[in-house]
Amino acid sequence: MKNPILRLILFLAMASARWTAAELPNVKLTKLDTSLSVEIGGKPFTTYRFGADDKPPFVRPFFYPVFAADGTEVTVDRVRSGGDHPHHRSFWVGHGDVNGIDHWSFQQKPAPPKQQHLKFDQLQNDGFIEQLVWQDLQGQPLLNEVRTVRFIPFADGARAIDITVKLSAAGGDVKLGDTKESGLAAVRVSQQISVAPTLINSNGAEGEKLVWGKPAEWCDESGKIDGKPYGIAIFDHPSNPRHPTTWHSRAYGLVAPNAFGLHEFDKKLPKGSGDMKIPKGESVTFRYRVIIHEGDAPSAKLTEKYKEFTESK
Repeated sequence: MKNPILRLILFLAMASARWTAAELPNVKLTKLDTSLSVEIGGKPFTTYRFGADDKPPFVRPFFYPVFAADGTEVTVDRVRSGGDHPHHRSFWVGHGDVNGIDHWSFQQKPAPPKQQHLKFDQLQNDGFIEQLVWQDLQGQPLLNEVRTVRFIPFADGARAIDITVKLSAAGGDVKLGDTKESGLAAVRVSQQISVAPTLINSNGAEGEKLVWGKPAEWCDESGKIDGKPYGIAIFDHPSNPRHPTTWHSRAYGLVAPNAFGLHEFDKKLPKGSGDMKIPKGESVTFRYRVIIHEGDAPSAKLTEKYKEFTESK
């Protein structure tokens, strides 16, 4: 091509192009002693910490850090950063009332109960299947969990973590109590995002007052990090109990689907309206997709991505 202007146009177009569906970057998972390191296209995506690390207390597994495709860190671990809600460890699974035991905060004495990693049933480059047990204050089993996780790159540069949480009663009946302190796929976004956030749900409602405790198929919190917009959305799968879920999502940086806190969200409902019982020998399954994207919710095409999620196996 002799025309230098055309050569420049072609170069810029190629440099700014996103991945096509046929050219999606590879996912690579590397197992370490107490963590799994995840890369997409040779670049860090996240670390899944399933064992005690250098920043106690270690109470339950969590993903930290979580990076957008350009290398920007989009979540915060409140143990490392300090400040409010130290149990907000980037991206985690928790519930504040499991037969009266708090598996959300770190406040129970003499020590908070643990989600104990048992083993990985399967480790592949794009994800894993893990066995865990949720314990009571004496270290006895309350819930057995099978956690299935998959890491997904998108053609537009977005990234996702699919997480399926299957909870089974470990001994007798288990009650997941009506509480706002819950998120079976909970995320604390970067502190920079939460300085001036946009909190929006699939119904188009915007702001904490209109989003918190309201049912929606998905919820997104976006804002700027070093002047550039990023966001994190969580999708609630139609197969989940009580879909579309209500949301424990806050402008200070928390996004969490919570199908349990019905009375907590609406005091006109009787106490315990959100209680969910898992009889002995039975289980309940929840499936979510966490999307890490550049730009705001409309530019991330979350409605289209949600439709794709609902059609996936």
